[in-house]
Amino acid sequence: MGSDTSHVNLYLLRGKYHIEVAEQEGIYFRRYAGESVNAQGYGFPLSAKPFDVSKAIAALRCDARERGEALRFCACDERQRKAVDEVCAIHWKSCVGDSDYIYKRESLAKLSGRKLHRKKNHVNHFWRLYPEAAYFPLTTDRLPDALRVAKQWMDEHGAEEKTAQEEWSSIREAAAHWEQLGMMGGVLYVDGDPVAMTMASVLSSQCLDVHFEKATGVFAADGAFSVINQCFAASEEAREYTYLNREEDLGIAGLRKAKESYQPCLKLEKYYGSV
Repeated sequence: MGSDTSHVNLYLLRGKYHIEVAEQEGIYFRRYAGESVNAQGYGFPLSAKPFDVSKAIAALRCDARERGEALRFCACDERQRKAVDEVCAIHWKSCVGDSDYIYKRESLAKLSGRKLHRKKNHVNHFWRLYPEAAYFPLTTDRLPDALRVAKQWMDEHGAEEKTAQEEWSSIREAAAHWEQLGMMGGVLYVDGDPVAMTMASVLSSQCLDVHFEKATGVFAADGAFSVINQCFAASEEAREYTYLNREEDLGIAGLRKAKESYQPCLKLEKYYGSV
């Protein structure tokens, strides 16, 4: 259920984190060389079938030795951390902004209950202001509209910042390889103009990963973020999944507050460390 295991993220973030991948005997290996210490090292080996963890880690130990580096791991969840501990002693640490926020899809779709009452009011406020608004699945013919929303959002939130540029580049790549990456999402329109969009992909048979969610201008203030979130969670293509992973808050206080306000059913903590 972790966003780091997403094939889409591995592709879109390959430049940002200098990701290397390899496959051996049905096991998928990942190596990260990001700028921060919590994004440096090997991810936990992945496989569709049970495998010998000690043998896989021995292969990573050999690779690290050939590179003249210590054996390091990153982006490991609690179960993966315990599996590594069975093989070698790691000095684990965690970073506050690394935890994935995971939600029950039905909870986001219905916004029922006292804790989500304010969110539901925000959504209702938007529809009262813009009764002509309409949500559509993000098909290839609507990708230009989604990109238009993303570009406008970037212009409003610091187009010169490195993180904004990196995200804009990832959004454009996702659009360019939409069908190959197996992407899905939605666009929200007011008077025929796109005002919000979301892009997601499948993590597993139970979970979707929401990669991008943008809303622009006065529409964002009026509740377009809440509306696009709910509309996608309630959409036909998302309905067969139990969970939505809305990824990390990156240590940004405002983003953390927004993600926590939706009442996640799980905050998937990630760990990093070296032998």
